[in-house]
Amino acid sequence: MQCPIPAPLLAAFHSAHYVVFDPPTRFTLRIGHYSPALARLMSRHNAGTVAILTAYNPGAKPASAQANIHAQQTLLDAIHKLDLFHCHGENAASDGTGHIEPTVVVLGIHRDQALALAQQFRQLAFVFSDANAIPELIWC
Repeated sequence: MQCPIPAPLLAAFHSAHYVVFDPPTRFTLRIGHYSPALARLMSRHNAGTVAILTAYNPGAKPASAQANIHAQQTLLDAIHKLDLFHCHGENAASDGTGHIEPTVVVLGIHRDQALALAQQFRQLAFVFSDANAIPELIWC
């Protein structure tokens, strides 16, 4: 039996700003909202999917800076092995409080591959979109 996710944490995930760095621009994704910028990014890279992943703060519990940096580098190494285009981003609370978590924005990744990576790094959820460019939360 899985542990239910507390309502405040659910709300935080749904209201967070998911920022994508697409040099020289950047744009913010909102869960459940169409993003023309995301559609353009996916089109430019001929990608039908995108996932936003992080290895920071497993289980939504604060980890040390050193542990987070090491885990994020291990995630990047795993993504490099998939040979998929990726760029960077960050997750931030919508009200500007809390920590900013660096992310990796992976284009062309299968949903099950993204889920496996999120689970490997003990994340509660990740952001995923198919070609409709409407980001959704996928709970692990």
